[in-house]
Order: sequence, then structure tokens, then C-alpha cells
Amino acid sequence: MTDRDQKTETMQQLPPLSQGSGSLTSKIYYADDRCTIYHGDCTEILPCLAPVDCIITDPPFNAGKSFENDNLGEMDFKIFCNKTAILFYEINPENILIEVGKDDNTMRSEIERYFKYEYSLCLNYTNSMRNGKIGYSNWGLVLWFSNGGKCYNRYKDRLDSPLNNTKDKFSHPSPKEVLHYGRLIKMFSDENSVICDPFLGTGTTLVASKGLGRKAIGIEINERYCEIAANRLRQNELF
Repeated sequence: MTDRDQKTETMQQLPPLSQGSGSLTSKIYYADDRCTIYHGDCTEILPCLAPVDCIITDPPFNAGKSFENDNLGEMDFKIFCNKTAILFYEINPENILIEVGKDDNTMRSEIERYFKYEYSLCLNYTNSMRNGKIGYSNWGLVLWFSNGGKCYNRYKDRLDSPLNNTKDKFSHPSPKEVLHYGRLIKMFSDENSVICDPFLGTGTTLVASKGLGRKAIGIEINERYCEIAANRLRQNELF
């Protein structure tokens, strides 16, 4: 089989694009038989995607970290959150899981315009503390919204994982744990689901999805993070 034939076969297995997606294929940074990474702005790419089953992501929360859309003025951030929520609605997921990185209700308020808030889950770090505004904590918060979706596999509302140091592998201001995201995927999707992370970062959602046999789409505006995520998928990182 030639390289061209392999690419064609892989593309046929990927989650579908919507009609009129135009030149979106030119934005594909990485693709295998399970996962696709698009390099670009999710506000431009999401409208070109066909419906997905589940969104799992850690969006910007205007905390001033060193990545795009995380240091905006109050009104600009509200506009960003509203546009993001509308785009989520247009690709019609059953479930949305967002990790909350800051006590700011702007993103939640905008998503609740279009989806029903269902429940909160705790991401517990079993071996470490994180520096917070008033001291230290060993947990993060995930909010579950639904559009007629359900919890496919009931577990607990506290998901445990050790905090792994990723500085020797890659650097990102807000790294995530594959064990945490793997559990979220098990709970809120089945083996036929298509997962989407529109703020992919270094690829944790796709790594966990691939390890569980799901098809998944990631969108990342920073090319350096695209390359890190692609390398993790090439290495078939497991959890």
C-alpha cells in the first residue's frame, strides 16, 4: 500500500466533516485510525464538524495563563464564552464535560443558555497539592452539562489519580491527567462515541480516547502543543 493509499484509508475512518467544510482537511495536523488533530482556531473549525457525541475539555478561564484567550477583558471574555457555547450547541453533543480552572462562572453561565447543568465531579490528586488563590488544594472541578445525554457507566463523583510531573516530557501551564480523563470518557461515552476536545492542549483527551478505543477530534491553536499531542499519540501512550 502506498503512502497516498494509507492516508486515504485513514481519512475514510475518521469522524466525518459537515457538508461545505471546504478546505478543512488542510488544517489536519495529525491523523490515525482513531484520532484527528486540527491545528487552528476552534471557532473556525467547529462549524465545519459533523455532530459529535461528547465534548470533554479544559477551556480558557481568563486566569492569565500563557495561552490564547486566557487574558481578555471582562466583556471580551464573555463574548468568547458565548461564541464557544453557541458553537458547542451547533455540533449537538449529548454530553459536555468542562474542567473549571478558576472560580469564574462566565463560561458556565453561557453554556447553561443551551445545555442543562447536571452535576459536578471532583478530580482528586492523590499525591500532591496545587497552589490556589487562598492556599493549597488537591482537587479540580468538572461540570457536566447534557443535551439529553446520560452517564453510561456509573462510578463516583470523586475521580482519583496521582499528579504526574510532565516537565521532562513537555511543558504546558495546565497539564491534565490521563487517568482522570479516561474515567470521564468511560462514564460519559460508549465504544461508538465520537469525543471532541476543542481546546486540546497537549492531547490528554485524545490519548485517553485512543486508549479506550474511541474516535476523537482535537483542535489546538498552538502548533507546539499540536506536535506534543501528535507525538503522544504516535507513541500509543496508555494509562
